[in-house]
Amino acid sequence: MRFGKSIRTKLIIGFMGVMLPIVAFMLISNTITRDLVREKVSESYRNTMDIFVGKMDDSLADVNEYFFQMSVLDSDVGLLMSFPMDDDSYMLTKVRLDSKLNRDVSVYGILDSIFLYHKNDIIFGTKSIYGDTKSIIKKTMDELTAPESMKRDDSVDWVVCYDERVPGNYFLVNFTQVNEELFVGATILVNDINKQLGIQWSDGDIGYSGIYMREGDRLLQPISGAKSPISNTLTISSNPYDTIKSPESGADYLVMDRKSDIVNIAYRVAIPEKTLLRSLDFFQDVALFAPIGFLALLFIYLFLMRNMLFKPLQELILGMKKISLGMLDVRLDRSKSSQEFVFLGNTFNKMVEQIKTLKIDVYEEQLRVKQGELKQLQAQINPHFYMNSLNIIYNLAALNDTESVKKMSLHLADYFRFIMRSNRDTITLGEELAHIDNYITIQKMRFPDKLEFTYEASESLLNYPIMALTVQPFVENAIIHGFKNRRKVFHIEIEVEPEGPQLLIRIKDNGVGFADDVLRDLKAGVPLQEAESSRLGIMNVIHRLNLTYDDKASVSFSNRSDQSGAVVTIMLPKLPEEG
Repeated sequence: MRFGKSIRTKLIIGFMGVMLPIVAFMLISNTITRDLVREKVSESYRNTMDIFVGKMDDSLADVNEYFFQMSVLDSDVGLLMSFPMDDDSYMLTKVRLDSKLNRDVSVYGILDSIFLYHKNDIIFGTKSIYGDTKSIIKKTMDELTAPESMKRDDSVDWVVCYDERVPGNYFLVNFTQVNEELFVGATILVNDINKQLGIQWSDGDIGYSGIYMREGDRLLQPISGAKSPISNTLTISSNPYDTIKSPESGADYLVMDRKSDIVNIAYRVAIPEKTLLRSLDFFQDVALFAPIGFLALLFIYLFLMRNMLFKPLQELILGMKKISLGMLDVRLDRSKSSQEFVFLGNTFNKMVEQIKTLKIDVYEEQLRVKQGELKQLQAQINPHFYMNSLNIIYNLAALNDTESVKKMSLHLADYFRFIMRSNRDTITLGEELAHIDNYITIQKMRFPDKLEFTYEASESLLNYPIMALTVQPFVENAIIHGFKNRRKVFHIEIEVEPEGPQLLIRIKDNGVGFADDVLRDLKAGVPLQEAESSRLGIMNVIHRLNLTYDDKASVSFSNRSDQSGAVVTIMLPKLPEEG
């Protein structure tokens, strides 16, 4: 059976033809949905990011505006440096300014401190530790207002500064000059900005957020935030967002960078792809397990088809193969099958029973024909031997040897009496050898002191069943055709021995052997034209062996190597010991 044409293959192909488009549709639909959701969610995140950066820049711009108004419009700031620092008016003005600054630092929630800086005095309001903040403002402003660092224009410029005493180490500072010696400014902790940035992303539940120092479109170093999973990419892209793979975890991240227009910093947010598609987890799982589910359904489908269709069909095909091999005892059990296979099984069993009955009838008829043919061949043997025996008696009577005639008649009577009494298809090998011995005795009366007969066979082999007159015709043929030289004793020897799975019977004589043309015809299986005398007996035995044993028995002819006689070898199938 060709695999491509089997029912199983066609059913599998049909099942896959139905299921594969469904699975493909699910995978394609999931891919399209993922892209759509990624685009919409990333758009929402971009908008949130843009709003946050815009809000922070607006807050920084408001602080810049506050500096300008305070330095120009606040009367206390204008009067402060008009009093000596040890004057009471200076101290009263300082107290009023201190109160304003502490009030205003609370109003501007993003600020950490607001200060008025003079190289000899600092007035400030702060949310942090008073002493540390004063020391940090003093140190920072001394550096920034030094002649080599001081800017001579009125532009507003927030500067990123570093100090280990500041939470997060980094802070922003900006100031404006009121007069030659007085500056108004403020500080903002970068860590506070990052906290507000983290609040926008659910405190890190959505993704990573951080703040970087920048130089143009290049990120220099992180100044706040946790370690970035994509720290290997430090270039600010002009795209609304980029998808970057983490070198450590291999996960994909949606990365958004936004530059501040007020200060040289940039905000970075990295959102894991799985967070973007969190709402599609179910569909992702379905798309992932769809092929597995497809295979599971295929196996279940094949299992059900195996019990319902494949197995009954296989049993039916196996039964037909056995019938083709002649095994007619096979029957199909259809008690647990479907209605259709129950019908097929019952029909098959009836068909096998009818074939078996028909084959038995044909076999019995062939057996009867075969037995009739064997009877006919057997009938040819007995008259043949009988005529030869009568010829011997006639010769003895012609010689007036009445004693020999009597003796010959008794032996002949015993011989045919045994044949008539046995009435069997087969006799034992021992009985066959006894017949031959009786036959040789009769022939010795014709040729006194000229014939000798010996045989070698174990006691167990004497009980081997053979067809009656299987060996005797060859002995008779040897005497008739091989006993030409009447001056020497003619010796016939029979050897019986097992030969592998067969029984070997070898008949040898010391006569003239087979003529070349006769030996050639015998080996070739050509029927002998000399149909009279014992030639008929030889062909008779060969025919009977073929009818009885088919190709399991054989007869071969040869001459001795020294050309001193003929050899006939009979091979018969050997029966088991208990047989």
